[in-house]
Amino acid sequence: MTMFETSSHGPSSHRPSAAGGDGLDPARRAVRRAVDATGLTLKEASRALGRNDAYLQQFLYRGSPRRLPEQVRLRLAALTGTDQSHFLDPDLQALQPARHERLICVPLHAVHAAAGGGSFESEDDEAQAGLSFPPDLLRRITAAPAGGLKLLSVSGDSMSPTLEDGDLVMVDTGRRMPSPPGIFILDDGVGLVAKRVDAIPNTTPPQLRLSSDNPAYSNYQRRIDEVHIVGRVVWFARNI
Repeated sequence: MTMFETSSHGPSSHRPSAAGGDGLDPARRAVRRAVDATGLTLKEASRALGRNDAYLQQFLYRGSPRRLPEQVRLRLAALTGTDQSHFLDPDLQALQPARHERLICVPLHAVHAAAGGGSFESEDDEAQAGLSFPPDLLRRITAAPAGGLKLLSVSGDSMSPTLEDGDLVMVDTGRRMPSPPGIFILDDGVGLVAKRVDAIPNTTPPQLRLSSDNPAYSNYQRRIDEVHIVGRVVWFARNI
């Protein structure tokens, strides 16, 4: 649910003016919408940018600073997956080099989620590399904050034909509840696996059903407190 914050200050002569009903100019409106899309509050987003709690609140509704510094724009772009030029006044957007859009790197971890007969490594392994995405492309894949995304490799065939051995999956680590059901990366108590996960209704303690797409593999159940869900799979890539 989108959370809105309002200034505790009354009307100010420094408040940005615009034709829109929210009273924000285009650059500030773009910041407001980008932050709202992440599900973060203005305070949380300000902290993520390395600024004081009221930084974005003051920028939006008190006009201070007049424009976001480049470093802040770039950090905000990485946090929200939005082209940083959207946070500029329209007259300055035209001066931004069209071919030098800042790419967002999603880290690739040296982890293999077993999908039947596969091996896996510790989820705690550090990211060794990453793939860089244009912000607009990443937003087409997921609306999740870029900082919560990671790339993992799948090994094994229990999720075939949906996921095949060697596929690269993007995991949204901010989505750890199987509602709605979907494909998740999780530690089932034996190791890191890729499975379809859904909650079994009316079970005490709560139970999860872990299913394979390959009918050669049996489905099984785990108590919700027996597993650690890393995140939901939102995208995959495959060699042809």
